[in-house]
Amino acid sequence: MNLVTFKSPAPQTPFAPSWNYVMGSDFIKEINFKKVSDIILKKEKNLIKNLPPSYKKDDLNSDGYTGLGSNSLTSRHQAYNIFDWKEKEFQKLKEKVFNFHKIFLKQLNITFNKPLFFKGWANVLRKGQCIKTHLHGIHPHTYLSGHLVVQCNNTSTFYINPVNQLNDPFVHEEKNQVGRLTLFPGCIPHYTNIHKGPDERITLAFDIFLKEVYER
Repeated sequence: MNLVTFKSPAPQTPFAPSWNYVMGSDFIKEINFKKVSDIILKKEKNLIKNLPPSYKKDDLNSDGYTGLGSNSLTSRHQAYNIFDWKEKEFQKLKEKVFNFHKIFLKQLNITFNKPLFFKGWANVLRKGQCIKTHLHGIHPHTYLSGHLVVQCNNTSTFYINPVNQLNDPFVHEEKNQVGRLTLFPGCIPHYTNIHKGPDERITLAFDIFLKEVYER
């Protein structure tokens, strides 16, 4: 697993900011991503038609601030959960993601035993589209978010220092490659470049919540 750290210099005054965020990525195997992409594209129209946007259509957050609009699959991100899908490949993905989370914590020597809830959705981008800068959570219970590449053509996801977005020159670029799974703190802003390929760019995204908080 490749680890990337956003770490500040040691503060020299009582009021200087400090941060230390770690994200990890690696490739998951033994998944038929062609089948995964086919399932998503087959479900896409019905999900958009039958499920409401996560927020009101005129709400800027109807698509999670991604810029994809209220008619996108992304705008339904709160209305379904890919980890509940019964298809064999999605059940295998669920197991892989859960195990990846355990490995990530182990590499960081973190013990965290509170019950968790995994909530996932699909993003489908077509030629000329991109995902604008957004983040998944910035509150006392913020935990981890994730991103899995299913189908792509020469795109990248960019991760930004959440504390010093305006002045920090460090932006971590991660090339989108099929099978690459990334875990990152939900407070890290991220975006993509413009998708220029002829086929859809398909990714799965998810948030990991404290179960007690999600069920409130």
